[in-house]
Amino acid sequence: MVKLNLEVQTDFLKAIQGKADGVSFQGKGLKLQDISLTEFQIQTDEVDINPLKVLFGEVELNQPINAQTKIVAKEADINQALQLDLVRQLLHDFFTFHTEESIVSIYPQNVQFRLPGNKKIQIEGEIILDSGAEKKPLGFVADVRLESLEKPIVLDSFKCNTTEGIELEIMVALIDKIHKLRKSPYFKLKDAAFRVNTLEVQKGSIIILAQAQLAKIPDNIPSSE
Repeated sequence: MVKLNLEVQTDFLKAIQGKADGVSFQGKGLKLQDISLTEFQIQTDEVDINPLKVLFGEVELNQPINAQTKIVAKEADINQALQLDLVRQLLHDFFTFHTEESIVSIYPQNVQFRLPGNKKIQIEGEIILDSGAEKKPLGFVADVRLESLEKPIVLDSFKCNTTEGIELEIMVALIDKIHKLRKSPYFKLKDAAFRVNTLEVQKGSIIILAQAQLAKIPDNIPSSE
């Protein structure tokens, strides 16, 4: 069941001048760019808005804004998102990296997440590893632990179905890329860009606190002043 609420933090005088102290948005069970989310919250700083839209219970931004966001995604949300072309392209962009000899790309094919608790993430799936010289299909199972973004990711186990294994140079470069992403996690969607400040792994869900730049507020949702 979708629950949505939008609050424009302003008064009548500021509203007709196109000003607001902030905008608060809370949504449960909604979709962002076809990605299902259990919970999504936004709190903006002072913003310039279209005063005519406010009179009709809508919010239209006159320019991009900065905001604090909270995102809660359940295990099922994540696995559904992993089937989307948008998310697969994001993962491909994240996991394209350089070795000393070539550019390596990872193309996710069928990946599943499990969140059993105790900060653990179990990942199982199939990828195509493109090392430049060849494209190698690879099935794998990995158990990792993520205490926080300030601490290194711990790889408890990793198994793959190829007898040839993965070249050490590629593994070293991949681990380096993952650590760089952990230290500065950033991703961009249409009309929004996010820089993750906190990522908490819980049993069955992941909670993300992030700074965001938004070009628009979601449309067609209830509003109150």
